[in-house]
Amino acid sequence: MSTIQGDPTPDALESRRTRNAVFGAAFGFFVDMYDVYLPTVTLVPAMIYFIPADMPPNTKAVTSALVFVATLLGRPVGSMIFGYFADTVGRRRVTLWAVAGCTVTTALIAVLPGYADIGIASTALLIVLRFVDGVFMGGGYTGSTPLAMEASPKGRRGWYGGFIGGGSALANCVIAVATLVVLQFAHEGGPHAAYTVWGWRIPFGFGAVLSIIFLVYYARSVDESAAWKSTRKAKNPIREIVLGSQRRDFLQIFVLMTGVWFASSMASGILPTALHEDSHLTATQVTGVLVIAQGIHALFFPFLGQLSERIGRRRFIAWNGVAVAVICAGSFALLALGWSSGFFTLVVVALVIRMTGGSVFAVTPSYLCERFPVAARGTGFGLGYSTPLLVTSFYAYYQNWLGHLIPRDFTPAVLLVLGGVLITGGALLGPETRHADLSDASARIEGNIAVG
Repeated sequence: MSTIQGDPTPDALESRRTRNAVFGAAFGFFVDMYDVYLPTVTLVPAMIYFIPADMPPNTKAVTSALVFVATLLGRPVGSMIFGYFADTVGRRRVTLWAVAGCTVTTALIAVLPGYADIGIASTALLIVLRFVDGVFMGGGYTGSTPLAMEASPKGRRGWYGGFIGGGSALANCVIAVATLVVLQFAHEGGPHAAYTVWGWRIPFGFGAVLSIIFLVYYARSVDESAAWKSTRKAKNPIREIVLGSQRRDFLQIFVLMTGVWFASSMASGILPTALHEDSHLTATQVTGVLVIAQGIHALFFPFLGQLSERIGRRRFIAWNGVAVAVICAGSFALLALGWSSGFFTLVVVALVIRMTGGSVFAVTPSYLCERFPVAARGTGFGLGYSTPLLVTSFYAYYQNWLGHLIPRDFTPAVLLVLGGVLITGGALLGPETRHADLSDASARIEGNIAVG
């Protein structure tokens, strides 16, 4: 069929919709991950602003971890709430709602008063706002990634999923860059240092601005999922996923993602602290190491996703679990032993930790979407991705318990071994999914994945 000269062909329009949806999901994932890991890097030199210096060390460690954990606990709640609407109201609309909520909460954190101003209420407000932020983040996962994967052609979902997952590593890199830049003119130190009082606010404000830019782009450029619009809607997608015909698929994903989040908590959440305490790097040196290691790691994500297209998602994830349990855990043990020293040596160690502990995120966007049918995909992806955080978010408490049995510096290695076993076991419990037809609107909710 001919088209008017100058008008795009149907294939060109479809290609543009795919690119816009994938870029939107990658941008959204980047914004979400920026918010998630912001405290683990940006607030490390400034926690004295919220936590008094005379607080007992164990209490201080647990309270600092709770700032991070609060966000993780909020994400399953958001996935349940927003996942329901992603499957019944629409992927695009829910994405906009969720990111708008993240924008507001991140901006509020940026203007919080400190412990010297309002006492322990400052710490409580930070934790509460981080929890609310996590609720909206969990909602963001349920819309944009399923929409992008449904718009992606079979055979290219690995590449596009890797591009989306790369937002995680890129976010860690940008956080480190933003913190490093601010530290150059707002120096760290005691409770009255420039970074402690106001410097940390700049990366949070930058996060709010990024969210606003995303909202404008997504509202203007991304169309609703054609697969979602054409499928029959489930009456209660939450019930179908947790208690209905998809419960075994959900349980398998729960096992897998529990391992993934144990690995991620160590490779992203604990790594900056380990570099600072075990390797005695300054805050500026830590951020420099993370900028280089995570920047390099981000470049690999699309290629790792495409590798799963060739060898299979199941095999890729299973072998990644082995790498987590052996290589990533071993690298943390080296840090604990103090055998790794020197800036560039630590860059290599950090890169190895990131490559082994975080590369599974190159495959999770495509794999998790392929495990659930159209009518419940938003809920399935969101709950499968986030509910394991109810177990893994308390990693600081697990470390405290393990610290009675072994030196605390070695506890990340133990949790990484556990995470690797769960990743490999979870992958082997599930099927290969790379041939799933995500656009099959005729797939019944009672069935498993529809394969082409």
